[in-house]
Amino acid sequence: MAINCIVQYFVTNVPFVLVDGGRWPHSDFVVVNMDGSRHPLPLTTVFHQLQPITASPYTFLQALFGHEYPVGLLDEEKILPLGKDITAVGMCSFKKGIPEIKSCKDLPYFLSDMTKDQMIVHLAFKSKILLWGGIACGSLSIGILGYAVMRNWNRWKEWRQNRQLQQQRQAAISDADTQNAAEEEETGDVPDGELCVICLMRRRRSAFIPCGHLVCCQLCAISVERESTPKCPVCRQEIRNSVRIYDS
Repeated sequence: MAINCIVQYFVTNVPFVLVDGGRWPHSDFVVVNMDGSRHPLPLTTVFHQLQPITASPYTFLQALFGHEYPVGLLDEEKILPLGKDITAVGMCSFKKGIPEIKSCKDLPYFLSDMTKDQMIVHLAFKSKILLWGGIACGSLSIGILGYAVMRNWNRWKEWRQNRQLQQQRQAAISDADTQNAAEEEETGDVPDGELCVICLMRRRRSAFIPCGHLVCCQLCAISVERESTPKCPVCRQEIRNSVRIYDS
């Protein structure tokens, strides 16, 4: 059996032997060190036999409650394919004057029944799959992001339009209230204890909520409500709105 050693882009056909336990062969062979290798080996199954185990009456309950229970014993033997070249890809060094090849976790292969050209074709195919998969995922992500942006933009435009309409309605209602209040306000002879604390001209007609202070006329109360942070002019407590007070 021979092995194709890929070293510095050269392919050499040499005999090889696998070692285990530190036993080094004759120098005519290339040592393939399997220590620490996680790559699968190109093995061929030469013997395969499954011997079922007789189940006990409690097997069903054990399987039902998640307990592991063996259902059979597998007797299998695998060997390297006879009369077939195997390619070794790894780190090449000399130990005790004997060339040695070790696996490398950064390399996609270690022992394989593929040739160098087949490995290149296989890696190119996997690279294309990763490339087109990345392009597809990226396009899908961009599409989802664009859809989310457009949806939020439309929602923001709709919210802005509704807010403008609401502000226009509130402004119209406030103007109407102001006009009505101006028509109803008394500007005649008002006692000092009943004058508005802001304008000092009209009678106190509006009480603030929640503090309940009756200290402003309706026009001044409306102007206070239109402030960014409306507060009672007496106790400086934040107010929600005002209520028109009528005399009986």
